[in-house]
Amino acid sequence: MFMNKKDRLRQGFDYRIATAAARIRTERNLAGWKRDQRTPLPVGTQLPVIFCTWHRLGRLPRTLDLLAGQDVDVQAFIWNNSPDRAAVDAAAGHARIPVTVHHSPRNIGGFGRFYLAREAAAAGHAVVVFIDDDQDFGPVAIGDLVRHHRSRSLSGWWAFEFRGAGYGDRVPALTGERASYIGTGGMVADAAVFRDSRLFLCPRRFWFVEDLWLCYFAERLAGFELYKSPAQFELAEDGRDQYLSLGRTKWNFLRYLIRRGWEPVRRDGAPGGLAGTGAGLPGEVGLG
Repeated sequence: MFMNKKDRLRQGFDYRIATAAARIRTERNLAGWKRDQRTPLPVGTQLPVIFCTWHRLGRLPRTLDLLAGQDVDVQAFIWNNSPDRAAVDAAAGHARIPVTVHHSPRNIGGFGRFYLAREAAAAGHAVVVFIDDDQDFGPVAIGDLVRHHRSRSLSGWWAFEFRGAGYGDRVPALTGERASYIGTGGMVADAAVFRDSRLFLCPRRFWFVEDLWLCYFAERLAGFELYKSPAQFELAEDGRDQYLSLGRTKWNFLRYLIRRGWEPVRRDGAPGGLAGTGAGLPGEVGLG
């Protein structure tokens, strides 16, 4: 749709306001937050499926029902960012699968999943699965993620290849093929990456863009492969997509990571990134 100059200026202004508001919220929510803290929880033997909840408490029983109907045995781990703890506990108490809830004292966004994944890794689980609380999926979705998992990799449903340094300059990855960027909803990950304490040193101003950080960290530092999984998920759109407030921050973060050595763009058919080089993080990364 054609957008005139006035509309473009208004959109740019709206993005700047949303970005500033998101930055203020991030600084407020993370004030005094110890990024290297541990979150000890009981961990069973079933496949760990980890997700966060905040505004979508009404969907929580449905999400747990979908997990209970999977063709693999799962346990759910919920990082609750909502102050309505009673509603989360009630849904967990009626679930037909084991559910462990961590009530966060503040909203730290999707990064909370990484803390739970670290506990699952410490308990001996080789892989963990992430979902979002606004996703619908069939009874084979979680199993498909795991059945097509490769060692030392991230793979998922929301998978793209970047074609340039702009966050929007990307195309969907093909099933089974290399990706530059995997969303954390509908993802399976080698749990080893969560045992590295440096993962939790994401720059504070980009903390709520944890998916880009994980992809950068896994590929550049850990030498992981990123690829598109055949597992199928659907979004139940409700107007609460974080891109509405974090869109500009995602663009800025991608450029930030590229300036610091990430090469997510495929060049001449070769995989992007510095996988396998053992390169460490630049000194200033994690000091945000």
